[in-house]
Amino acid sequence: MFLNSPRTKFLITGLPGVGKTTLTEFLYNFLKNHKIPFNFYGFITLEIRKKEKRQGFKIKLLDSKKEYLLAKKKNLLNPSEFKNKPCVGKYVVFLNDLENIISDFFEKLKDPKSFFIIDEIGKMEAFSNKFCKFIESLLNSQNYLIATVGLADHPFLKKVRNYEPVFLCKLTKENRNLLKERLKLEFVRKGKLIVIEGIDGAGKTTFSKALAKILKEKGIDCILSAEPTFGPYGKKLRELLKNGNISVSEINEYFLKDRKWHVENILIPALNKGKWIILDRYYLSTIAYQGAQGLSLKDLIIENETIAPLPDLIVFLDLPLDLAFERINNRKEELSIFERKEFLEKVSKIYKAYLPWFSHVVLKAELSIEENLNKLLSYLDSKFKGSFS
Repeated sequence: MFLNSPRTKFLITGLPGVGKTTLTEFLYNFLKNHKIPFNFYGFITLEIRKKEKRQGFKIKLLDSKKEYLLAKKKNLLNPSEFKNKPCVGKYVVFLNDLENIISDFFEKLKDPKSFFIIDEIGKMEAFSNKFCKFIESLLNSQNYLIATVGLADHPFLKKVRNYEPVFLCKLTKENRNLLKERLKLEFVRKGKLIVIEGIDGAGKTTFSKALAKILKEKGIDCILSAEPTFGPYGKKLRELLKNGNISVSEINEYFLKDRKWHVENILIPALNKGKWIILDRYYLSTIAYQGAQGLSLKDLIIENETIAPLPDLIVFLDLPLDLAFERINNRKEELSIFERKEFLEKVSKIYKAYLPWFSHVVLKAELSIEENLNKLLSYLDSKFKGSFS
């Protein structure tokens, strides 16, 4: 999950009016109510309304009744009040209070237990050089951050959105109810999600079954699952992949539908019940394989992590390419596009590039299953504090 992953920055994007502030407040209150051991700093940006009409925007500090003016409609001000002040559309932006708040936040960066909530990083705030410098310092620190980021074509906003590695979700009116439920699992999770990954020929399915079997023998309440699933979209995807008559974009579309079904019907319920899930392939496979086919890696990771809980651990079965080709050739007369040498070289490269974004362990796939299971069980017991005791 996010709090135990190598990534410490969580960004929420989306069109105006989809509920970014509402989601941010929800997550902040959820973290407070579950007594997550951090010191929270930041602010929420709220609308100023009168008789249901928006007049401007104000900044409200976390856990405070203090509110500060950020912007006001130009037609509600005297010309002298907005002389030499920046404007965004029909709004005049007031930066003094924002910059005073940011001066205090720079000091909070020194707190190793600081967790910042910034709603939002937008065009108005970007007029402040001090604000931009603070956000850059925050992004390059080890401090945790949840922030909303505007989608405007603004150089600083684009720079923030392109920051890596980051956990980034795109909020829409259609997915916001699912996001509330699924994002809670990034901060509080009863169960464990263990994902087995690797290129074709690495032995993922065999290893997944063996791991699930031995965990059950040790008294762990676990389930074994796989992607594509055997749900409605997964069955269709397996059929289309078998026939080979499907485009890259169609493959991706079906994987997303299947994954959403999997998350809602299997993963979230199981994790909430405290079960361990052993999963044969997950969205890192989609990123590696569809990325190798030319789809945008950035788009793939955003659209998948918007709907799919982060794994607690990725177990990567690392197999030398020559041995992978040997195993594949021994089991089939004709290779699919996904099993050809040039393609698997691209897949392997993407896997290796993105593994550091996740909590992961690498096992040598050429070793015996028994040897790798023993290594992994020892690692799991240590990582999850004596789970098998």
